[in-house]
Amino acid sequence: MHARWLVFLQRFSFTLKHKPGTENRVADALSRRNMLLTRMQAELVGLEHVKELYAEDDDFAAIWAKCAQSSQWEEYSLRHGFLFKHNLLCIPVFSWRQHLIRETHCGGLAAHLGQDNTLRQLQSRFFWPRLRRDTLRFVESCPICQAYKGGAQNSGLYMPLSVPNSIWEDVSMDFMLGLSRTRRGNDSILVVVDRFSKMSHFLSCKKTANAMNVATLFFNEIVRLHGLPKSITSDRDVKFISHFWRELWKRLGTDLRFSSAYHPQSDGQTEVVNRTLGNMLRCLVQEQPKQWEEMLSRAEFAYNAMPNRSTGKAPFDIVYTKAPNTVIDLSIVPKCHSAAASSFTEDYNKMLAEIRQQIIQSNSRYKEAADVHRREHVFKVGDLVMVRLRRERFPPGSYSKLARRKLGPVPIVAKINDNAYSIGLPADCNTSSTFNVADITHYKPADGAIISISSSESSSSDAGED
Repeated sequence: MHARWLVFLQRFSFTLKHKPGTENRVADALSRRNMLLTRMQAELVGLEHVKELYAEDDDFAAIWAKCAQSSQWEEYSLRHGFLFKHNLLCIPVFSWRQHLIRETHCGGLAAHLGQDNTLRQLQSRFFWPRLRRDTLRFVESCPICQAYKGGAQNSGLYMPLSVPNSIWEDVSMDFMLGLSRTRRGNDSILVVVDRFSKMSHFLSCKKTANAMNVATLFFNEIVRLHGLPKSITSDRDVKFISHFWRELWKRLGTDLRFSSAYHPQSDGQTEVVNRTLGNMLRCLVQEQPKQWEEMLSRAEFAYNAMPNRSTGKAPFDIVYTKAPNTVIDLSIVPKCHSAAASSFTEDYNKMLAEIRQQIIQSNSRYKEAADVHRREHVFKVGDLVMVRLRRERFPPGSYSKLARRKLGPVPIVAKINDNAYSIGLPADCNTSSTFNVADITHYKPADGAIISISSSESSSSDAGED
C-alpha cells in the first residue's frame, strides 16, 4: 500500500512542511470527512434461502422442476436462481409471505393502507397462490386498523316502527335546538308528531327545561287536546331517560320507546318533521331570526294542512274529517249539499283503516328502496365486536381527530332487535351501552403466525388466532 502511494507521489514536485493542528483547520476537517458520512443499507435477511425452498415447495415444486430443465416453462422462468412468473418473484410457503404483507401494510415506510392498496402493491412485485386471500385476511385482522379506522357502514336492513291503529295513540317527540333566544326567553322547539295522522304540534320552550317542565308542557298542549298516548317514541335525551319521566309514564301506562343512542334514524319521523320545520321557519323569518316564535303557529297550520307523502292526505283531513278553511275558502260561492262529504263523515272508521293500509304500503316501499343499499348483519349474544365511537359520544372538548375510532374487542350482552344491541363496555367508558348495528363490526383476531414488530413501525399484527 505504501509503495503504491510512493510511486504515485513521485510524479509531483512538492515540499513537505509541518503545520500545527490549530493552523491546519482545512486539512484537519478534510481528514475527518469520513466521520460525517452516514451509511444506509437495507438488508433482507433470508432472501437467499428462497432458492433452496423451491424444489420441495407445495406450490412451486413441479414448476421449478420443469424450469430447471429449460430455464423457462410457459409464463415461468428462472433468473439468478429465483423463480419468476412474468416479472413477479414467486414466494414459496414460508414466513416470508407474512413478512412481505406486514412490511407492505404496516412496515417502517407503510401507513396501514387499506386492503386494495396493500394488495395492489404486492401484486405488482410478487406472486404466490392465494396472495389475495392472505392479504385481505391480514389487513382485516389488523388490530390497529380495527381500532383507529372507522366510518359509516350499510349494515342493518330498514326496520320501520309498528303502524298505529288510530290517531294520537302513538306519538314521537324531539327537540329542535340552536334557535335564537326570543323575548320570552325561549330558544328551542318541542316537536310532537302523531305517527298515524302525521299531525304535528310545535311547542316553544327553553333548552334548560328539565323533565318536569317538559311534562307540564306536554300535558297542557297535547294531552289537553288529544288525551294520553299509548306509546311515546323519542331519542335518549337526558330529559327522556330521567327517573321522573320514566316513572311518570309508567304510572300512566304509557310505553316509552327509545331510539338507539346517537342514531337519529331510529326516530326518523320526527327528524323529517324537524327538517321541514326548519325550512319553513327560515322562509318565514328571513332576516329576523328572533321572531321565529311568532311564526310558529303559522308554520304548524301550514304543515298540518298540506298532504303527507306517506298517507296521501293532510293531517287535518284525517283528524277532523275535513280540510280546514283557508283564505281562498272564504270567497263567496254558492253553498250546496255535498253527498261526498256526508259519506266521508259516515265512513270515518273505514277511512282510518284505509289510511293505515296506506302507511303500511308506504313503509313497504321505503323498506324495499332502502334495503337495496343495505345488508343484513346479525350478531349473537357473546360475540366479540368492535364498536364505532361517534363524535357525539365524547364529552365536549375531548374529541380528537386522531383518537381511536373504535373500541374493542367488547362482548355483546343483549340483543334489543336486529338493528340494536347492548354492548358490555368497560367501566371507565361513560357513554350509552346501546349501539346501532351500523356502528358494530365483528372483531377479527390476528393470524396465528407470531409476528414481532418494533414500535417504530406502528405495527398492528400481534400474535393471535384466526
